[in-house]
Amino acid sequence: MGSKRVMLNNGLGDILLAQTKPATRMVDLFCGAGSVSWFIASHLNKPVLACDLQQYAVILAGSVVKRIKSVDVEEIDKLWLIQAERIRAKLKGWDEAEKLDNARYSTAKWRRCAQQLCSSDSTTESPLVWRCYGGHYYSPSQALTFDSMLRSLPVDETLRELCLAAVIIAAGNCAAAPGHTAQPFKATQTAGSYLREAWLRDPFSYVRKALKTLCQIHAKKRGEVRVGDANKIAKELNPTDVVFVDPPYSSVQYSRFYHVLETIARLSCGKVDGVGRYPPPEERPNSAYSKKRTSTKVITDLLRTLSTNGCKVVVTFPKDQSSNGLSGDKLHSIACEFYNVTLHSIMSTFSTLGGNRSNRDARKVSSELILILRPR
Repeated sequence: MGSKRVMLNNGLGDILLAQTKPATRMVDLFCGAGSVSWFIASHLNKPVLACDLQQYAVILAGSVVKRIKSVDVEEIDKLWLIQAERIRAKLKGWDEAEKLDNARYSTAKWRRCAQQLCSSDSTTESPLVWRCYGGHYYSPSQALTFDSMLRSLPVDETLRELCLAAVIIAAGNCAAAPGHTAQPFKATQTAGSYLREAWLRDPFSYVRKALKTLCQIHAKKRGEVRVGDANKIAKELNPTDVVFVDPPYSSVQYSRFYHVLETIARLSCGKVDGVGRYPPPEERPNSAYSKKRTSTKVITDLLRTLSTNGCKVVVTFPKDQSSNGLSGDKLHSIACEFYNVTLHSIMSTFSTLGGNRSNRDARKVSSELILILRPR
């Protein structure tokens, strides 16, 4: 979603390592895809506490920060993926899904038949991904493949979380959506080719690719993860913590764009509806940081709390104003109320949640501010 992977190699990584070395723990309050948590956990002999409002984010972070040993990819393959293939072959609808993949229909007919097939058996007892997203974000065969993986997750807690993280990564890479999962591609003249290409991706290949990366990375010291509100968690932190703050910058709730991954992470979902196949409102995490009327207040409250607790903080945010009303310059001004601030600036790119090809590109080049906040 953001630009942290790039930024870690563009100055942010060195800053975080330098600031975290004297601390007893690093806290990532908005961990997202887990890039920063993984980086610190694998580079320093410090525990990491990774937090986020969404379950999928803490599973991604936890697959590395909670594990202190590498894992044999081939053993995971034997233990889990071979079993998943066996389960898939027995799932209701698998034979029809395979036939549909090989029918050589036009994209429009393939999509229409796919939706009919998945909706023909769409009760709460039906396989999760098939029921919620088959014929939309995923082809029927992809949906059942992901469902077979979820049904065969290892019992061991560490391996289970590692495998679930790999499914989440693969599900994001296979989703038939324009760079995010707000809405799936339609079988139109312009989008049809993208839908077809996405539906032809093999989930097993993407899971195995994710495992090759995940299994090699691990923490030097076991950390923790937590689903929760950053401002509440901040009240429990102490002066020996270094806190990384990369708050939301969109006025649209992030749960709208990652609801598919959240469903997979939770292994459950209520009845979905709409073009985006959204879950019920009560199942969508809601952040005050994505509301213009509250974003300034909550970031001010957060920095005030961290300052009161004596925490050193590293903040990143695009310099210019974002759609939730915040900007790097505004955060700099707020931080100066509570901290001694050192400012760094680097060029980076970040997602604009898909773009619209007319007045908003899918990704935007921006000056990104890195603020180092030291208690007074």
